[in-house]
Amino acid sequence: MLEKPNILWIMTDEQRCDSLGCYGSSWARTPNLDCLADEGVLFTNAVTQSPLCIPARIALLTGMYPNQVDVWRNEDDTAKRGRLNHLTYHFKECGYTTVSFGKQHYCSPNRAFDHEEDIVLSDHVGYTHFADQYDEEEFDVFRYDGPTPWLLAGRYPAGGENTPEALIVRKAIGWLDRFAESQPFFLRISFNGPHTPVVPPEPYDTLISEKAIRLPEATGDPHPPTWLRALRDEYAGSSFLLPSHIGAIRRCYYGYTSFIDQQIGILLEAFRAKGLFDKTILVFLSDHGTHLADYGLVQKQTFYEPVIRVPFIFHYPAEFVKGARISTPVEIRSLLPTLMEVSAVAGKKPSDAVSLAPALLSGEEPPESPVYCEFCLNPPHIRTDERLVMVRRGKWKLSLNVDHKNGEGSLYDLWEDPYERNNLYSLRELHC
Repeated sequence: MLEKPNILWIMTDEQRCDSLGCYGSSWARTPNLDCLADEGVLFTNAVTQSPLCIPARIALLTGMYPNQVDVWRNEDDTAKRGRLNHLTYHFKECGYTTVSFGKQHYCSPNRAFDHEEDIVLSDHVGYTHFADQYDEEEFDVFRYDGPTPWLLAGRYPAGGENTPEALIVRKAIGWLDRFAESQPFFLRISFNGPHTPVVPPEPYDTLISEKAIRLPEATGDPHPPTWLRALRDEYAGSSFLLPSHIGAIRRCYYGYTSFIDQQIGILLEAFRAKGLFDKTILVFLSDHGTHLADYGLVQKQTFYEPVIRVPFIFHYPAEFVKGARISTPVEIRSLLPTLMEVSAVAGKKPSDAVSLAPALLSGEEPPESPVYCEFCLNPPHIRTDERLVMVRRGKWKLSLNVDHKNGEGSLYDLWEDPYERNNLYSLRELHC
């Protein structure tokens, strides 16, 4: 391993695997990330540690599960839990400058990077509304008619150069222009998109034809656990959406991921122009995925595959194998322990954190072990005290409501039942 390579961590929010061509999507338009995957290592079954932003992001930064830091939902007050051991500190101790531009949203009482600049939304569009000077009808806005009026489709009103994504990339390139090359850097770029508001700029709002996008096939378990039924019926159900609504939601979502890919391409071109590209370990991932009317839902907060399975790509041709596809389920909390090993950064890692460095260096499948995901429902009015836990090993996925008096759960054979329609939980003794 070359001494102290630079690190570029690119992160999105709520990005599904089927938004990328390298994950087999026939309608995705993501040439820059696809190229990185072709030249690097792609994990086809990377599992987030939570289908909610803050618990997932803390797991990434600490290498720990949500239960280990007692952060189960977005509304948990992490400041009351004392300092968190962000693994980025070990990079700083080994001479790295650590910087993060974009969406931070981990709400720790102590900062994870030397320099952080929080850039999430713009003055033009908020999570649930356009600025007053815009007529939303002119921008084809579709707003969810539910407890939270998410902007699920529309067109950004101020041009691509005025988006938060473009600003983040400009900030990062400007920082690189001032960077002292004598010191290695750990740079994180964190986009809010394709999280709501899902309003890509022109022409990305119509870049991908609705006819090319597969409409939802997955209906899921016809008899879901009570917590999942409550989420669907009281908060984020999609049963009232017309096919035209679903088409618009998906068209704008996948167009948004294409726009983000274009912005990533601008950043990577700057790395090449500065002679940094070949000296930098690059990793791309998302904190969790989302429903796009799959399983009768919008948004997140379930253990269904489009939500818990996320893109996870490493690129460093100087040391990593080229074009490897790793299918063994892995956890994204392995990110920083892995980067510590491949960049020769010393420090105490979580005792149960698994480094994926051997797979990156050899292209061989890592040893199979269980992967976990956990959360509490975040809507303030729906069963927020019930802890929901999932474990996957090989083809089996088990989820439990550990606080339900009857111990309700789900068990699926993902190889035989990829859409999770046939709940085998009542027969679980047969599979132990």
